[in-house]
Amino acid sequence: MQLTKKEKTIKYCVYTAVIVALALVQNVRGLMPEIFGARCFLIIPACVLLGVGEDEKASALIGLFGGVLWDCVATGSLGFNALFIMTACYILSVLITHLLRATFWLGVCASALTAFLYCVIYWLVFVVSKGGDGAISTLWSFYLPSFVYTSAVSFLMNLLFVPLKRKLNKQ
Repeated sequence: MQLTKKEKTIKYCVYTAVIVALALVQNVRGLMPEIFGARCFLIIPACVLLGVGEDEKASALIGLFGGVLWDCVATGSLGFNALFIMTACYILSVLITHLLRATFWLGVCASALTAFLYCVIYWLVFVVSKGGDGAISTLWSFYLPSFVYTSAVSFLMNLLFVPLKRKLNKQ
């Protein structure tokens, strides 16, 4: 069923509010618990899960918005978050729109894969490239546990997003 302009506006305003709220929870210290020093990157699964089932342009804009919010508080990332999340959301939207079918488990797997790629690429670009003795230990002590934490939270997040998206898409 095709949504009216008003319904689309409401849907994207809700998506924006969700991403802003999760960005605040992620970036304000103490709102999201750290587990053994691992942090949850809430913006990645939020953008990926909200972008699943949308067209490519909308999905890319959702990713860009989330990434820009993250880059506003990140030091030294030089727009990496915005570029990475936007690209990931666009590619996943193309794959899901043209090759695959949007399901609960596909959303969770896509979110986990995106979180894993983010952690590895960020570690390579911003930790390994600077050198230092603790690069490998940083991968094992922070980035991989953060990936596991983010993946677990993405499952729970998708449990909340599926009914929300159904209601907003009038399904």
